[in-house]
Amino acid sequence: MSNSHYQLEKVVILSRHGIRTALQNTLEFIDQATPYQWPKWDHPYGYLTTRGGALEVYFGHYLSQWLEKHNIKITNNSHDLFVYANSLQRTVATAQFIVAGAYAGCDITINHKYPIERMDPIFDPSLEEDSEQFKQAVLRDIEQADKAQSIFKNLAPAYQILSDILNYKQSELYKQYQCELADIPLELYFKKNEEPALLGALAVGISVVDSFLLQYYSAFPKNQIAWGKIDSLEQWQQIVQIRNQYINLICHTKTLATRAAAKLINMIDDLMQQQYTVNLLVGHDSTIASLLGALDFEEYQLPHQYETTPIGGKVIFQRFKHSLTGKHYFKAEYVYQSFEQLYTGQALDINNPPEHFQLKLKNASLNSDGFYDWSDFEKRIHV
Repeated sequence: MSNSHYQLEKVVILSRHGIRTALQNTLEFIDQATPYQWPKWDHPYGYLTTRGGALEVYFGHYLSQWLEKHNIKITNNSHDLFVYANSLQRTVATAQFIVAGAYAGCDITINHKYPIERMDPIFDPSLEEDSEQFKQAVLRDIEQADKAQSIFKNLAPAYQILSDILNYKQSELYKQYQCELADIPLELYFKKNEEPALLGALAVGISVVDSFLLQYYSAFPKNQIAWGKIDSLEQWQQIVQIRNQYINLICHTKTLATRAAAKLINMIDDLMQQQYTVNLLVGHDSTIASLLGALDFEEYQLPHQYETTPIGGKVIFQRFKHSLTGKHYFKAEYVYQSFEQLYTGQALDINNPPEHFQLKLKNASLNSDGFYDWSDFEKRIHV
């Protein structure tokens, strides 16, 4: 068989929002981790920034070219494109900028369910139950993941780098705990109708690393990014592992992922059966991590990017029809801007594309052309 015999006929794009400002609830938290002053932002807390919007315009432009390369052209026809975002400023604005970059002038509705700044249950990782049985299952997942990967042991060098950058020993947090940053006790926060969280060293770590990454992606002056104390890509690679492991443990492990992604999986199942050729959903890193965990994708490391759920990154689920046999096939790709592309704010197009990385399904086999049987994916979304 030849790849020219595969026609892309249905696409679901799940995007993380673009570059945002720091979140207010983490700023107060990380203030305690260092004696230094954090840089100020010129947008409200948690909002998509002007630069974030520009990069999503570039991404939208590229996606329209990529779709045209696969013979999918979007018009004002309402059957061509469906857009749905979580009801937060950063997700709705991301959707708007993607569509503006891809199809400026087309009358395309950006759908969201609630007034801005109210979480949509489809994208909300908050707990619907907090029974002791459920909590123990989550703790077992975390324990098994750590046992398999030696997570906390392997993060020790990253915490040392972070501690040095923060001058942690001179902070209010050190006065409170009187221990190394990595040794701040871990505690699972588990309360109905609220997001689960791993308090302690991991919560401090992800909050601080997130702030540094947002400074970097926003092209802050180098002396402001981590107060000028990150001077190598190796340091970035180390400290971002703290962020990745937090997301892995609180979003990607099976018990939490299955619960958090259930409504989204049902939506994707419906979209695959409806008339829209292209479907764009805009959520969060937790949305992507939970979905990939719930659908049993293999672990991955994205080339030229240190985050496992990079800001502005898009997971693209694709259904192909084979022209000779009529059979349907599946492919999933993570399409994202590299660490360098985000920092330099590069315009994207078919000649300067974002990174593409094919995601693999557990317990399923690719054919010789690099596709899965559609049934391998379909049975995972029929729940």
